[in-house]
Amino acid sequence: MIVEPGLAEALAPFSGRLGFLDFETVGPAIPVWPGLAPWGSVPAQFSYHEESPDGKITHKEWLADGPDDPRPALARALVDACAGADKIAMYTTFEVGCIRKLREGVPELDGPLQEIEEKLIDLRPVVLDHVYHPDFGGSFSIKDILTPLVPELSYDDLAVNDGNVASAEIARLLLEEDTIPADEREQLRQDLRKYCEQDTLAMVKLARRLRELAAS
Repeated sequence: MIVEPGLAEALAPFSGRLGFLDFETVGPAIPVWPGLAPWGSVPAQFSYHEESPDGKITHKEWLADGPDDPRPALARALVDACAGADKIAMYTTFEVGCIRKLREGVPELDGPLQEIEEKLIDLRPVVLDHVYHPDFGGSFSIKDILTPLVPELSYDDLAVNDGNVASAEIARLLLEEDTIPADEREQLRQDLRKYCEQDTLAMVKLARRLRELAAS
């Protein structure tokens, strides 16, 4: 494994009360909520871990339920979850786009959502510019770097283990709810929550592993 000497400096912004945020979205072919184009992407789930300076980890999450527009309730839950963070880590800039969609769809929360957007910092360039392992296979997706860097964490045992699958299942849960038996519906919600939580937990463990590499 190659670790560039600038890793510690690159990690400097990832300090204080540090959040870790991941969204899952749906994109209905036929717009079902206000202001959407066909296939327009809408955040419908988030997972949020927060690491305090003493290393304590807390977790909050939200998943849409039913056919109503998920954006207002999700935005309120997100603003509440992120209120104490100094910075909020993401992996790629996908989350920036999701926040901006929420700002458009929930204008009454534009100010607090903008504050969240301004706290976002991307963990991917830290890995891309400073760490390389042959087992990455030339890819820097979080799933491809996770096994070499954080081998104790795996997506293999999750019923939902892919973002595209998650999006399709959320759409089914929201827009075809009446076709899904109640017990299957609850199991699906659990599977979706586990998957999204795994994404932010992966970032928590990745950040800790990077700090170890920077200190070694």
